[in-house]
This record gives sequence, structure tokens and C-alpha cells, in this order.
Amino acid sequence: MSARLGRLVIGIVWLAIIVLLAFGSAGLVAGLDHPPSGDARPELTWAGDAAIHPGLEAATDDLTAIAADVERLGMLGRGALAALAGREFDTLDATISEGGPLVLAIRDRSESLQSTLAAMPGMGPLAELSLSRETRDRHARLAAAVDATDGLAADWARLSSGAISAARLSAFLEDHDQTIVSAIDAGRAGRFDDALKRVATATTALHDAEKLRDRLANTVDVATLNEWLRRNLAYDEALTRLYQASKASPTRVTPAIRAALKAEQAARNDLPKTTKNLVIIMSEIARGGLNQAVIAIEEARGRLASALAGLGVEPAPVEEPSGEPSVTPEPSTPDPGPS
Repeated sequence: MSARLGRLVIGIVWLAIIVLLAFGSAGLVAGLDHPPSGDARPELTWAGDAAIHPGLEAATDDLTAIAADVERLGMLGRGALAALAGREFDTLDATISEGGPLVLAIRDRSESLQSTLAAMPGMGPLAELSLSRETRDRHARLAAAVDATDGLAADWARLSSGAISAARLSAFLEDHDQTIVSAIDAGRAGRFDDALKRVATATTALHDAEKLRDRLANTVDVATLNEWLRRNLAYDEALTRLYQASKASPTRVTPAIRAALKAEQAARNDLPKTTKNLVIIMSEIARGGLNQAVIAIEEARGRLASALAGLGVEPAPVEEPSGEPSVTPEPSTPDPGPS
């Protein structure tokens, strides 16, 4: 019994030793398998974090400045919408012109920051070996935020080339219609000199519309506009000949007046019944281009603000534009067709 009891005790002791050795081996394997980075081993990434830290600080400052420029651009976009609603086209042109250099500066600074971030020390396929997770996350936030400005320059360029032309064009069409109506009123009252001057003014508006039509042709279908311009120019010419003939013989109907009157009636019958739909289309083209640009800017602004908040940075305040356009009711479009 004593011998058996001794062997049992020895077996239990050896079993305990084997268990302890197994646990120790498992710990050694786990230690050897641990990646040489991460929060558990900050001493392994200290040098890499210290090397990239100044660059990340400078990049954060650059991103803050870009965010301020995007905020300013958003204010200009909203101001352009207000100017369009108020039909303040000079203000609209000035606002778009101010935004042009600003959006190009945003593009250049963003591209420069993207290159700087890509070239920072420690970045690349082996970044996990030399940089802590916190540092890598900060770098990723900066890179994702600056990407938010991609495409803003193209949006603003499309806006300036198409939307503003459409907005001005709608104004020219309305001015022409209203001026022709006043010319006809003057002609019926026998004020032929006044009528001729008003027809000439209306025709000038059509020629201005033709110039804008040429700019719009690159982005929108202008077939309907071309036909509208052709018919109205023909009517303006017929009306001019009628008033010239009437001025030459104000008290007697001459063959020249009869021929001019017949040509005026034919040109009038060829006119569109109303230009309201065309004016609305041109206004919607302008408003749609502005809306797309403003939406793109607001999306970029939101992404930048979110990134800066994640980095613990408070965005710098931006002053509102001093010359914010007032919004006035949009006038209704009359039916210009003479009766």
C-alpha cells in the first residue's frame, strides 16, 4: 500500500509539472505570434509616430484652411441662388466670378495636401509595423476628408458656363417681349419714331440672346431656342418696315404700307403663341445648375466638418459676404403676342 501510494503521488506531481509546462509553452507561442505594433507595444511605434507627427499637425492645419474656403464657397453659392431668385444678374455674375478663383485655389491646395499625405514617413504597405493605430486612423481621416473636394472645380465651371447664360437669356427674352408690346402700343398711337426706337431696343435684346445661345449650345439643346429667335427676329424686321412706311406717310395708306402690313401679319402669325414656357425652361436650366453646384459644395463642407470634429478641431468661423443679394419676387411673364 505504501509503494502504491508513493507511485500515485509521484504521478500526480508529474501531471502537474506537465500541465504547467503546457501553459507556459502556450504563452510563449502567443507572445511570439503577437504583431510588433499596436497599443500593446507602443515602444515599437514610438519612433515612427514621432517622425510623422509634425506632418500630421501641418496637414490638419491645411485641412482646416481648405474647410474655411469651402465654407466661403458655399456662402457664394447660396448668394448666387438668392441673386437668381431676385433676378439680380449683375450680382449673380459678380458672385460667380468671385467663386472661380476660390474653387481653383481649393482644388490646388487639396491636390497638394493629397500628395503630402501620401509621401509622409512610415506610410505604405508596412505602416502597421511602424505606426500606431491612432496615428494611422488620423492619417486616414485626413486623406478621406480632403477627397471630399474632388469635383468642386468642375461643378463650378459647369455652373458658370451654362447656368448664368441661361439666367441672363431668360431675362433677355422677357425684356424683348415687354419692349415689343410697348412698341406696338406706341405705333397704334401714331408715335412712329418712339415705336421704331423700341423695336430696335427689342432687337438688340435678341442679338444679346443669340450670343448667350452660342454659349449654351455646348451644354443644352438649343433647337427650340433657335427657332424662337428666328421667328421673333423676322417679326421685328417686319414691324420695323411697317413703322418706317407709316412714318413716311402718316396720313395716307400707301402701297408700301399695305405691303408692310401684310408682311407684319404673316410674321405675327408665325410667332409662338407664348414664350412663357421657353422662359421657364431657361430659368430652370440656370436654377438646376446652381442647385447641383450648391449641393456638391454642401456635401463637401459636411464631410470636412465631420472629419475636423473627429480630429478634435473646431472649424474657423467664416464671415458672411458683405454684399449679400436681396431676394425680390420674380415678375410674371406676359403674353407678348400682339393682337
